[in-house]
Parts: sequence; structure tokens; C-alpha cells
Amino acid sequence: LAQLPTQRPPILDIVPLMKDIVKGAKVTEARVKLTIPHLAENGHLVPVDLSIDSPMTDADHVTTLWILSEKNPRPLIAKLGFAPSMGKAALVTRIRLATAQWVVALAQMSDGSFWADATEVIVTETACLDAT
Repeated sequence: LAQLPTQRPPILDIVPLMKDIVKGAKVTEARVKLTIPHLAENGHLVPVDLSIDSPMTDADHVTTLWILSEKNPRPLIAKLGFAPSMGKAALVTRIRLATAQWVVALAQMSDGSFWADATEVIVTETACLDAT
């Protein structure tokens, strides 16, 4: 059973792909709430509950959401587009995780700002062992 570090690294250092996405923009840790069980017995079906605090109006809404993994062979788990007509920025799904790691949810708003949350997960039965 892999152990996670006791202190989380800075959010932009968790998944290097984030730096490519935000291209130097500031990432604020607020507005995004990522809920994943701390202990996942099966890495093939890890439940995720995600919400983003947004009025979802034409002037202020989520445009894109990325779910990123620290140690999966492919760090991009999902990329989703949102529109004001959706009325709510939320997602409930299941993901695959290769091993114990940090998972990051990164949201871009209509004003170009980025907001994020990160959660650590310990996986007892791994998934995603190869990059195929």
C-alpha cells in the first residue's frame, strides 16, 4: 500500500500538465469542491463528486473543467466544457486511478480565471497500469 506525503505540494506542482493549461495564469484554490474518498479499495471505480461555485450566467460561468491525476500513465482524466444554459456546474462520476496519488480539479471561468481543488487518494487495488 503506497503512502502519500503528509504535506501536499503546491497545486501547480502536483500535475505538470497544469502549467501547460494555465500558461502562467494564477490558480486560486477556492470555488471548486472535489470530493473523493480518501481510501479507494478499487482503483477501477473511484467515485468523484465535483461542484464549482458559479452563478452560471452569461457574464460569469465555468467554461472548462479538467480532472487531472498525479501518477496515472496519462494525467488527463477528463476535460469537459460547460455553458451558462446548464444552470449548474457539477459532476458525479467514477474515475480510474493507477495508485495512491493526488487528484486535481481545475476550472476555467468565462473571465479567464482558474480555480482548483486537490484531494489525496490511497488506492489499494490499482488500475491504469499501462498507457494504452
